[in-house]
Amino acid sequence: MIYVTYDEAVAAMARGLARCMDEERAKRFAEVFAGNSMDGVYSHGMNRYPRYIRTIESGMCDASVLEIEKVSGVGALEVWDAKNGIGPLMADQAAERAIELAKAHGIGCAALRNNSHWLRAGRFALKMAQAGLCGICFTNTCQNLAPWGSMTKAIGNNPIAMAIPAAKGPLLMDMAVSQYAYGKMEVMAKQGKVLDVPCGYDKNGKETCDPREIVDGGVMTPMAMWKGNALSIMLDLMAAMFSGGKTCLDLGADAAKEQGMSQIFIAVHPAAVHDMEEIEARMQKTLDFLHGLEVMDGMPGVRAPGENLEKTRARHAQEGIPVARDTWEQICRAADA
Repeated sequence: MIYVTYDEAVAAMARGLARCMDEERAKRFAEVFAGNSMDGVYSHGMNRYPRYIRTIESGMCDASVLEIEKVSGVGALEVWDAKNGIGPLMADQAAERAIELAKAHGIGCAALRNNSHWLRAGRFALKMAQAGLCGICFTNTCQNLAPWGSMTKAIGNNPIAMAIPAAKGPLLMDMAVSQYAYGKMEVMAKQGKVLDVPCGYDKNGKETCDPREIVDGGVMTPMAMWKGNALSIMLDLMAAMFSGGKTCLDLGADAAKEQGMSQIFIAVHPAAVHDMEEIEARMQKTLDFLHGLEVMDGMPGVRAPGENLEKTRARHAQEGIPVARDTWEQICRAADA
């Protein structure tokens, strides 16, 4: 593991991406990778950069697409097409449109179809919270989970993120429907770590806590067994219904050919109908109560999701962002090519 500054990371990745797009877009895309790692989401930050370069170069993602295209809309609900453009940059545009709709109507939903991998769901919900709005964002994926009662890859881990604006900094929940995000499992497999609980089957159909056995020919299972199974199915079908796009079944089970996801961006404007000082005081009272709970031995204490985000950013600003040496070498090779 080595440590690099945010600016070093952006500069190196932007040079590699400039082979595929103009310099301004290359820098914005590089900032997405570096920003995700800066926030501590290493599995969907610089770790994904080499793979995304290959996705662009293979034609699975069309870097020539500059803007999402409106398909239809009524009131606060609009449908857009990403035309397999750069996933995070297309998703940024949809999130911004949801924000505009929410500020006009109190609530806004931009449904996006045919998008490439957006990397980190939380980025877009957080964008809404930073605009003073509550955000809910979710996507479907390829069939990468075995549903409850089967050992066949048939449903997706379909990440969902929710963010809430708060005086001391936004709260952010960002999770896949699997117990671990696939990208995080890949990182843990490289590091030789073991999962807390069985989160999938090995290639022989045996439950395992070894992420290497799941990544190498095995299959993940949903979090919370049948409950995660139900959540996965509903997120998939709702994303496809709102956007008129593909379902997990349409996307198939081959992660290397995952293309054309359906993604939903919902923004809500609470300040339009509430006194936010009163609401935030009530929220803080809840957080203070949770912080004051007796802590079990060996546990870090109770925190709401996203409360450590600013601390993580500050640590990385001071110490540098950790990145696997082989990943950084791939980034540098792409920059010098």
